[in-house]
Amino acid sequence: MKNLEGSIQDNRAMINLPDAKKIWIFCVIFGALFWLVGLVLWWQGGIDETVLFHFNAARVAYTLPVALSQWLSSYGMAAITSLFVVYRLISLKLKTLDAPLTIYFYTICSFGLSGILGDLLKLLLVRPRPITTYGDQILVYSQSASPAIPSGHATKSVALVLPFLFLVSGSRHIHKVFKIVIVLIASGVCFSRIVLGAHYLSDVLAGVGTALIGLPLSMLFANMVLRKAKQEQLVRLSIVWTILLIFLTAIFMAL
Repeated sequence: MKNLEGSIQDNRAMINLPDAKKIWIFCVIFGALFWLVGLVLWWQGGIDETVLFHFNAARVAYTLPVALSQWLSSYGMAAITSLFVVYRLISLKLKTLDAPLTIYFYTICSFGLSGILGDLLKLLLVRPRPITTYGDQILVYSQSASPAIPSGHATKSVALVLPFLFLVSGSRHIHKVFKIVIVLIASGVCFSRIVLGAHYLSDVLAGVGTALIGLPLSMLFANMVLRKAKQEQLVRLSIVWTILLIFLTAIFMAL
């Protein structure tokens, strides 16, 4: 037993697995708060409805914010994954881009597990979309018939950026800039779902909460896998993870 524990500790040290305790506490608390606010807004109804109808005039006139929201809704997640791929390729030459190679695996796990969690919650709560309830009163740029809460776009776009935000040091200026860019894109994706009338405000807040709660669960799964990896395997594994991100980018572009 002691030999096994020693082997795991050595492996953990070699691949620098992060201490997830503080991340667990932060993500669960704030994820629950986002969900609480979302559920209150859903129950209260008035704010959700007000925000939904507020953007209807812009949707009818097809203003610039609506056009930008359409782009972000369609290609925002592809933009995020593309930036991760570009970051990885440039990091092969530029040593200042020294994010841990495992960050790509954490990103894939966060996207996948948070997305599954969000889809399960949709099926559990079965909230009708705005187009179902108000389709004869407003213009909606979405024909999706899936349940509304939590927003899948909000869940998955935020899930993509959370690992880099939490697990990559912000000491380098270039990392700070990169974090700001991906947060702005993910925030834009979230906001776009409200502007387009595809979701209520509460759906988007619940989506952010789902991504936050999903991150520590994803890290738990990822760490279980990474404990079996060896340091010399990381470069080869990072190539596989980068290819998966390229594959995800292609899927996002095709949808």
